Amino acid sequence: MMYKYLGLETVLDKLAAIYVAADTDERDRITAGVESFNAQIAFDPLEVGESRESGYRLAFPPLLQTMFHVDYVNRLVRVTDVKRYGH
Repeated sequence: MMYKYLGLETVLDKLAAIYVAADTDERDRITAGVESFNAQIAFDPLEVGESRESGYRLAFPPLLQTMFHVDYVNRLVRVTDVKRYGH
């Protein structure tokens, strides 16, 4: 059973700004990483990244750091933050 993914507009705005500031190779890495991350959190978000307090998790798709919350009971995943990370 899949999880429903909820993206916040502010997080999508941050991701867009990171993407626009990246060069072509970095954009390709970011795109592939986001696609993989989205697929993983849709099926098994508790296996993605590192656990944090109160149902939050931290993951590192290529060139990004993402914070997300997993509501296991209601099968919801909400990405709460994204930042540029790594090279």
